[in-house]
Order: sequence, then structure tokens, then C-alpha cells
Amino acid sequence: MRNTRTIILTLSFAWASVSTAIAGFKLQAPAGTFAPSAEITLARHDVDQRSTVRVSANQANSDGSLELELGQEPGIYVLKGSDAAEIKLAVAEAETIKLNLREGKLVAHGSPGTQILENYESFRKESLARLVYPTRRDIKLAKSRGAPNEEIVRLTQAEVDAYQEHLQELNDFVIERAKDTMALYGASLRLSGDYRLQELSQLVEAFAERHGPIQATQSLRKRIETARTVAIGGGAPELNGKNLEGDQVSLSQYRGRYVLVDFWASWCPPCRLENKHYSELVKKVADRRFKIFAVNLDTTEKAWSRAVERDQANWVHISDLQGWNSPLAAGYGVTALPASFLLDPEGRIIAKNLRGEALDTELRALGLL
Repeated sequence: MRNTRTIILTLSFAWASVSTAIAGFKLQAPAGTFAPSAEITLARHDVDQRSTVRVSANQANSDGSLELELGQEPGIYVLKGSDAAEIKLAVAEAETIKLNLREGKLVAHGSPGTQILENYESFRKESLARLVYPTRRDIKLAKSRGAPNEEIVRLTQAEVDAYQEHLQELNDFVIERAKDTMALYGASLRLSGDYRLQELSQLVEAFAERHGPIQATQSLRKRIETARTVAIGGGAPELNGKNLEGDQVSLSQYRGRYVLVDFWASWCPPCRLENKHYSELVKKVADRRFKIFAVNLDTTEKAWSRAVERDQANWVHISDLQGWNSPLAAGYGVTALPASFLLDPEGRIIAKNLRGEALDTELRALGLL
């Protein structure tokens, strides 16, 4: 009898946890918020896939007010009205979100995660404008006046370094302000696993304790797991894909050599500039000891093949032509370009994101140059 009671209590607790996760949320808006009888759609945003799927369609009341109760699990949602009103919501379980129209823009109250995510997006744009865009403008001006290649290379490296600093600022923001709210999931696409990873991991576990085993929790845990896998000292995950000739190629084929796994795309200027460096590098390094294994993130073979030809990128390339939805990139936690991983002959990651002279210096230290 005691054992039976234990089972019942355990099942009750499990059911309560699931019920909390699908408790849903409410949306309320006063008269005049929307156009009379306007169509109101709600779409769930998948951060990993960078896509949205509509989950409901309703109508505002005849006075433009709204009262909805939705049985959706917590997550990131995009609410749109047919009158062009739109807002992104970072919704926790059982929240009652009150919408208002302020100077033609929808604002939300009763959802701390939504407010934090809005602040995050504002900070992200400010950080980009402060750290990255000035160097991009300098590169454009330098190219327009025919600056020497050395200057373009220097400026491009400065841009890449500035972008890494930008990502670190975003990590700082998330760790210090997102806490265990749904904003953590909303901001997770740009989390850098190379900076304050332990603190991010603790934050994700606090999020999991609060929200339970929902899709957002699974996504965050997978992101942390991947970051740990591809940390320096870890074994590089396998990569398989087709080259431009349609042949299947695997990273493991090159075990026994030092390998530079390079993620790139035709639309990434720093990647294209580094291709020029690689084309000179491969002429100097013995093929039997070093290999470049490039993973392309274009979505069309034409763009990929044209870039390979123009850059004289005569080394190993694979692609699944899925762009940012590529499992190849996801397996290495790559969400921004350029990105590279230097592997030793046993397939362990020994360095990351070495470019230009920094890569040459490392190869010299390894006796490859």
C-alpha cells in the first residue's frame, strides 16, 4: 500500500509539472487597441530555425479590444494585427499579458520576459552601431579609394574582433539581466559559448527548473551541450556532406593530419578575404600534414561554386545548401561567420577562429610552416 501511494504521488507531481508547462497564457487589450474586428494572428518563433509558425488566428472585438486565452506552452511569439500592429512576446506560463497602443506601437505589460527581450534588442542594435558598423564603414571607404590589400586585411580583422566583442557584450547582458525569464531563450541565438560558459550553463539550469521540459528548455540545453563539445580540448564532431562534384566527404577521412575546419559563405566578406589567404597558405603547407576542410553555408550551389572559383579555393569543401538551418553548422554551434576550428591529428580542437597572421603563427609553432 505504501508503494502504491508513492507511485500515485510521483505521478501526481509529474502531471503537475506538465500542467504547469502547458498552463497557457492570456492576452488582453482595451478598446481601440486594434482596428474593429481586425484579424489577430499569433505565431510561435523557433529561435534555432529562425522561423515562425502560426498557431492561432482570431478577431478583435468590434470596439478593437481583445480577450484571448491560449493553451500554448511558454515561448517566443509574434502577435500581428491585420492593421499592421505587431509585437514579439517572450511569454512565461500562466501570464496575463495586457497590450496597449502607444504612439502607434503595441506595448506589453505583465510579461517581464517581453520587456527584457525588448531591452536586449535595443542594446544589441546599439552595440552593433558602436562596435562594428564604424569599421564596416572604414572598409567600404578604403575599398572605394583603392587602398592596398594590407589595409583591407587589417580593417577586416578589426571588424571580426569587434564582432566578437559585440557577442561578449550580449552574453554579459543576458547573464546579468535575462535571468530565468523567457528572454533567455529569445536571445539564445547569439550566445557565445566561448565566453562565460559556466555562468550561461547555470542560467539555463535555473531556466529549466522554472519552466520545465518545454521546447525552449531543450533548445537551450542543446546549445550549452554543443558549446561544451566544441570547446578547446574537445573532440571535433564528425562532418559529412557532398562536395561540388557530388561526392560524399567526411571530416574523419583526414584524421592523422592537422585540419582547419572553416565555416564560410559567399556573402561573408571576411570569409572571402580569408579565402585569399588560404589560397596562398595551402601552397606552403605540406598536404600530407595539413588540410583545410571548408563547410559552406550558402543556399544555392551557384553561389557556392562561383565563390570557390573566384577565390581559387582549391581545398576540400562540403555543403548541404541549407544556410543557417544547416545541421553542419548547428553541430559546431556556429551562428555567425567567419568561424573556424583547428584540429590536431587525433581530431581534438586545439584553437578557434585563427585568421591571417595568427593562423600562420600557430602553424609555424606546430612545425607546419
